[in-house]
Amino acid sequence: MSWTVALIIAVLLLVVAALALAAGFAPAAARLEGPVRWAMKGGQVLVLGYVLWDVITLLQGHKAEEGMTHAGYAVAAVGVPVLLLTRHQPGPDPENPDAEVPPADPPHLAVVAVAAIATAVLVIRLQQTW
Repeated sequence: MSWTVALIIAVLLLVVAALALAAGFAPAAARLEGPVRWAMKGGQVLVLGYVLWDVITLLQGHKAEEGMTHAGYAVAAVGVPVLLLTRHQPGPDPENPDAEVPPADPPHLAVVAVAAIATAVLVIRLQQTW
């Protein structure tokens, strides 16, 4: 695996976290909400690609120094953002089951920031156990 790639992904996620906090709490930066959410999705795609690259190299015969810990970080790096950023859609109204169900609200930008920071840490830890 490559430290350079891991650091680029981690720095991107930390920038996303900083921008998410700015957009979430500074009214002047509120217009950044859309780009921040897209950047977080892009970061998730990069992390998924990084973990897939890791799995491929493991299947080709590389032995990680700490195998189970390494696997845990790989699963967590992909799973933590999904768990934090996926909102459960409310069920239908029991009084009016034919009514259209409104979509779930997106998570607050502070949650996006926490997910980005946690994922950045997990990517670095994944590289450290390589």
